[in-house]
Amino acid sequence: LLEVWRELRKTILLVTHDVEEAVVLSDHIVLLTERPAQVESVVDVGFPRPRSRDGEKTVGLRGRLLSQLIGNRRHV
Repeated sequence: LLEVWRELRKTILLVTHDVEEAVVLSDHIVLLTERPAQVESVVDVGFPRPRSRDGEKTVGLRGRLLSQLIGNRRHV
């Protein structure tokens, strides 16, 4: 997907349930609530590529996003 993006330089919308994949591939991440789906928050990844799956910033952002998602599920 990153190779396609590098070649085309077009906006790509990726829908995924994999938070790590979202952090590695995205510039912005939109978190949705459970049904009915609404935008919970929009997160700017804010650090350059290439991004390592086990890099400090990737792991930190992944943890914050997962905490937010888990916290939101407890309140639904």
